[in-house]
Amino acid sequence: MSTGKFLFLDKQKLENYLPPIFRILHSNMSIIAPTNNSYEKDFEIWSSYLIPAMQKEQRQIVLMYVGNKLVGYFQYYINSDTDSLMMEEIQIIKDFQGVGLFSEFYKWLIKSLPKNIMYVEAYANKRNIKSQSILKHLGLVELGENKNGNSFYYKGKYADLVNIYR
Repeated sequence: MSTGKFLFLDKQKLENYLPPIFRILHSNMSIIAPTNNSYEKDFEIWSSYLIPAMQKEQRQIVLMYVGNKLVGYFQYYINSDTDSLMMEEIQIIKDFQGVGLFSEFYKWLIKSLPKNIMYVEAYANKRNIKSQSILKHLGLVELGENKNGNSFYYKGKYADLVNIYR
């Protein structure tokens, strides 16, 4: 079992964390959904979306550490209009998958989120069978797909997620 440490990313230091966060994302997703771009081009495109998105107060990134090593991150958005938690991205280095870090993180997360959340939402790339299985395990149901058709849209009750990790 892993002993993780979870910290909210200081948005003032976002630019310092972009390279290590992207390395984790790229190491997982380049296998599942390759873009055929260079690493540098993918980083440039990703950064151009992430930097302005992180300016929103409701969007956060939680850094996951084991010891002093950054081994993953979770990006989310709280939509107060719909009382929803949008799970935008969870990435964990392959060597730290399946060691209990995911469960440990969710137990920590539900204690850190606002109490008025009613729903959980997420998108999973259609080729990412593992993510789809995890979302279903968390009680989310596939309800459609995103605009470009690359990902499925999932939604569930936040209470179901809380009950799993209470």
